[in-house]
Amino acid sequence: MNRHITVVTLIATIEVALSAMLLHAAPATSGANPDEIHQRIESSCVAIITRSLSSNTIRDCDDCTIEMNLVPNCRGEPLNVVLVLLGYANPAIPEAQWNRAWTKSAIDALRLSDHPNTRVGIVYVRSTASILLELTDAEDRVRARSNVVYASAGAGGDWPCFSCGFQKAAQVLKEVDRSNSVIVYIGAMVGRPLIDPDDETYYRDWVKGTRTAKTAADILVVGCPFRLFSCKDWGDWWKEATRGYYFEGLQQGAFERAVEDIVEETTTTTAAELTIHEIIPPELDYIPGSARPDLTSFDPVTGRALWQRPGATITNGHPISFTYRVEPRGSLRIPSAVSFEAGRAVLTDTLRRSREIRVPASFLTITEPCAPIVTPSPSPPATATPPTPSATATPTATPTPTSTLIPGPVYLPLGLNEAPCTREQRADVVLVMDASSSMNEPTEGGYSKLEAARLAAAAFVARLNLSEGDQAAVVAFNSDARALIGLTSDPSALTRALDGIAVSSQTCIVCGLKAASEVLESDARINSNEPVIILLTDGRSNPRPVSEAVTEADRLKEAGNVIFTIGLGDDLDDGALIDIASKPAFAFRAVDGSALEAIYREIAVTLPGPADCYWGRR
Repeated sequence: MNRHITVVTLIATIEVALSAMLLHAAPATSGANPDEIHQRIESSCVAIITRSLSSNTIRDCDDCTIEMNLVPNCRGEPLNVVLVLLGYANPAIPEAQWNRAWTKSAIDALRLSDHPNTRVGIVYVRSTASILLELTDAEDRVRARSNVVYASAGAGGDWPCFSCGFQKAAQVLKEVDRSNSVIVYIGAMVGRPLIDPDDETYYRDWVKGTRTAKTAADILVVGCPFRLFSCKDWGDWWKEATRGYYFEGLQQGAFERAVEDIVEETTTTTAAELTIHEIIPPELDYIPGSARPDLTSFDPVTGRALWQRPGATITNGHPISFTYRVEPRGSLRIPSAVSFEAGRAVLTDTLRRSREIRVPASFLTITEPCAPIVTPSPSPPATATPPTPSATATPTATPTPTSTLIPGPVYLPLGLNEAPCTREQRADVVLVMDASSSMNEPTEGGYSKLEAARLAAAAFVARLNLSEGDQAAVVAFNSDARALIGLTSDPSALTRALDGIAVSSQTCIVCGLKAASEVLESDARINSNEPVIILLTDGRSNPRPVSEAVTEADRLKEAGNVIFTIGLGDDLDDGALIDIASKPAFAFRAVDGSALEAIYREIAVTLPGPADCYWGRR
């Protein structure tokens, strides 16, 4: 987690810089290049990349177009924030109002709708502590649960247990990376020192709690909203905050900016450069000038081709294409099989961290030589035959030669009494995404199943004609289901919704279908658009039986909805996914995440056309 917040001393600045360097650098031997150390941390940028050939078989005189498609996604680093809210306020002054204002400032600064990688939990502290909210990216839930009740400290012997509160915060963060975690405490250091300065019980409890907090989180932010006098007058308790992250009284604006800085520097990571490396097989020749965009470099001896693209031209979820043409070499043995295996893409982010993505292998077969062009031989000039004098003999008739027929193709015309369909059918599409825990499992491409699904779905959204009336929505399901965004034509909002999918346990497929049904029955629905549901899952339905999902799917199909299913991985109920789909051909199977982009692309061109149109989508 990088930190660039301004502090007042040179020592603090150096300390923060060193902390950031140590956080991102792996242990190294003496004399190692710091940039090389930095590169050992993989970028959070991921991508799906495919290679396709215009034809898998050609003759030795043909050429072939190679196209590589890449869908990038730089999601940034995840950030986990726990708000520890002290439940005490003096009723004689507007202390509760101050506390609420600072809590609102913290949530405003997090801007969860703009930072889908940020998750927030809430802990409430009085004489005991309780977890009001586990980590979530749902801003409405965060705001609702942060509206806590305040009591007067000491009433009925009710004094705070700071260590209890920070232990609960550490519990919320127990399964996440400490380097991407922050604890924000809002409240004063209330305790017996206000009554008996010699009693350090509560101070020791505070120190114990804050030490626990700093083992669970990289930064401890302390905000004391009290405005009548300095909170520092209550002792050295404030020094337990991370250097540069203590704020009080009238510093509410500085407190909010500090939280904003943490979020921006942690979660906002974009692509700085994309490099595509391709090795053209030795059996083939690159056709000069055929690359689009132009090659950055090409070595005709090794066949190494290189494209470089600056980050300014890379947009999350938008496909990027590279094409070139090749032809067989003249000395090639026929038939011959050619393999493309050495392709790779390297995404480098703004923190100078890189991730390498391999291009799947592709195969091309040169089947036969082209038939030689046959030039017909000229016929000899006709020789004049002298007239035959009147013969006394009867001439013998010359037999007529009989030709041998060679079978060949016969082409018969076919006429259809219908005009070609020139209209496109607009669609309302609900992307129903599995968000079960198993979606965090890695794929062969180096990213998780969920990341692969996000990228493929984002590429699908990019293929929709949103500006002409198409709409899409995103539903995520695990033990339950909810719409992350309803039907919309805003591509940025859809991308943020896909990035905001958070995993949890269980796979309630029927929940996902019911949530999709609610979306398609909402006021945002365009009645003239085709209602479409694309359900993706990597597992078997639980805790509710899959039979419920099949029943719900039957109801949806009877109501006119078109359903596609995508099964990811090998632990699936294939029969049920076929039953859920509108027809068997609409049930797809992806062995690995790298196949998802091609499946979504096929669905995009399979979406039903207008009911009264026949050509193209009969």
